[in-house]
Amino acid sequence: MPATRFVDAVKIDVAGGRGGSGIVSFRREKYVPNGGPDGGDGGNGGNVLIVARSSIVDLRAFRRGRVYRAEGGTNGGGSRKHGAEGDDLCLEVPVGTDVSSEDKEVFAELLEEGDHVVVAKGGRGGLGNAQFATSTRQAPRVALKGEPGQDRTVTLELRLIADVGIIGLPNAGKSTLLMAMTAAHPKIGDYPFTTLSPNLGVMEFDDHVIKMADIPGLIEGAHEGHGLGHEFLKHIQRTRVLLHVVDGSLEDAPNRIGTIDEELRLFDPGLASRPQILAVNKMDNPAAVHMGPAFRADLAGLGRPVAEVSAHTGQGIGDLVKMLDQSVAEAKSSEPARPQRRVILRPKPVDGAFEVMLDQGIFEVTGRAVERVAQQTEFDNPESVSLFQRTLDRMGVTRALSDAGARSGSTVNIAGIELEWQ
Repeated sequence: MPATRFVDAVKIDVAGGRGGSGIVSFRREKYVPNGGPDGGDGGNGGNVLIVARSSIVDLRAFRRGRVYRAEGGTNGGGSRKHGAEGDDLCLEVPVGTDVSSEDKEVFAELLEEGDHVVVAKGGRGGLGNAQFATSTRQAPRVALKGEPGQDRTVTLELRLIADVGIIGLPNAGKSTLLMAMTAAHPKIGDYPFTTLSPNLGVMEFDDHVIKMADIPGLIEGAHEGHGLGHEFLKHIQRTRVLLHVVDGSLEDAPNRIGTIDEELRLFDPGLASRPQILAVNKMDNPAAVHMGPAFRADLAGLGRPVAEVSAHTGQGIGDLVKMLDQSVAEAKSSEPARPQRRVILRPKPVDGAFEVMLDQGIFEVTGRAVERVAQQTEFDNPESVSLFQRTLDRMGVTRALSDAGARSGSTVNIAGIELEWQ
């Protein structure tokens, strides 16, 4: 049975729930002389949120290509009854997921359990006619439709968060070493690119744990997209310590270390300064024992801690675990405190700004506030149309259209609604 592919990047379409509409209603009760408008407001639509959960491994749940839409609000009722608000839709993703929108209005790094960001806001509910009653306008027959929710395309990209990232060329024994140190049970075979997705493991101590990630084998040119490792280089960026595993039985082992170091540097120069421990593996192999003295001399000049191990027999594993524990502790102690939230860009606030453009004889009016007014207007209701016109006058849209050349009979498009200008 084929293994399930590890999914660490997807694009999804999200949409906030539509707001419920307000209604036109009048209070009519026997023996109540002063009835009046009592139409309630519609409920707000639900938001779409992306939430980080440590129990989620990857993004495979979002491969279906559907639109993730929050629940809409319900319509208002008589007796000033407001419609119910739509429920939010929470989409759960792995900790370490970056969230971004194509319009650049949303970008967030979800680095801890429970981190979340709103990616599509629900539409506001429309006002009922009770909201339009005044001392001079006691029987308004106008209500507003619910506002559509935001819709956008969002990119989700996972970069694993682990204390230790295990790196090295294919067949260096990374997966076997991970299994020897942790409770992980990766599938292992003696051929290139055995590991087709990152494997995760946990080393347990009395009072803490260390998370480890086995990054699939890199090859020369990985930073340019060669081999399989290029798909997973990004997962190294959020590890505190690198465990570089090299096959000690190979004559060109020193050169192999240099190959991986160069690929890391070319992908992200900051990785060159990341704490790194060298694990010379397969020391149960006679060839590795024979090369040991010369190899140690080559490694001495690198200035890195070195552990000689055999993932197969367990030789040196205990010492390596202690080295990793100490290195991770030192890396954590030097890290700055993380902020509570890591939403780097927030959705732009809604304001009254708008723009008028003439495109192939049609006057296009764009701007969030004016688009909202058009979307909430009942154009088959004369009172609602009159309110719409007064609102455009107040916002300055009418004057702007006139200045742009709009005349009676001109076609005006607002939020996809084509109108004949009067």
